Amino acid sequence: MTTLQQLNKHIQLTEIRFPDYIVRGGLFLGEKTAVVWDSLSHPGDMLALLPLIAGRQVTVIYSHADWDHIWGTAALAGAGLTVIGHRRCRQRFDEDVPLTLRERRLAEPGLWEAVRLMPPDIVFDREYRLDLGEFTLELRALPGHTPDSVVGLVPEYGLLFMGDTVETPLPCLPPDCPLQEWLAGLEHWLHDPRVRIVIPAHGPWGGREIISRTIAYLQDLAAGRPRLDADDLSPFYRQTHLENLRNCA
Repeated sequence: MTTLQQLNKHIQLTEIRFPDYIVRGGLFLGEKTAVVWDSLSHPGDMLALLPLIAGRQVTVIYSHADWDHIWGTAALAGAGLTVIGHRRCRQRFDEDVPLTLRERRLAEPGLWEAVRLMPPDIVFDREYRLDLGEFTLELRALPGHTPDSVVGLVPEYGLLFMGDTVETPLPCLPPDCPLQEWLAGLEHWLHDPRVRIVIPAHGPWGGREIISRTIAYLQDLAAGRPRLDADDLSPFYRQTHLENLRNCA
């Protein structure tokens, strides 16, 4: 079941809960438009949003093309729907995205039949800006967790939606990820005075300390001195940490 949390009169958080973690997205209501930040993992996850976006032009933004962030879009399909993502995100819809869906359907028959893959209509490489009337949403590439990862800043409210580029207690590092580029991007946002509230897709949201903790973890991995006590982690994050160690070896 999707839960909604009101941040202000224009913006709500959307959340679903899996046994090991939550997935968080967002809903931005402009004067005549609605923007969905990540459509979560299943079309059913978007049903709670339908009364709120009725009669509006709808845009979906993918923070990246991992399955738990993009598979709900079919519930929003209709005349005028626009999907925005990084150029590399669009490429992934021709590569790993359909393979993941096929694997899930084989492993869990019947559960994912309603999912219809909807790739981005509009792509960008570095930056993209949306004007929602009383406020704006500025998209910026931040590769690392995945090559197509982007973040979204609402400067009027000091909100930074960061997808999986930060995470508590730790992010997931794929093999051969551009770690130094990732760190540089995080440092940029850590010192951007416009950022007051950081909203990751997984784990608690809060202040810029979330960025600081992610930077410290990545720096420790890069230096070969991971100081995190794996015994204090949940099984999911313990396994993720072990995989991160292998990928950085």
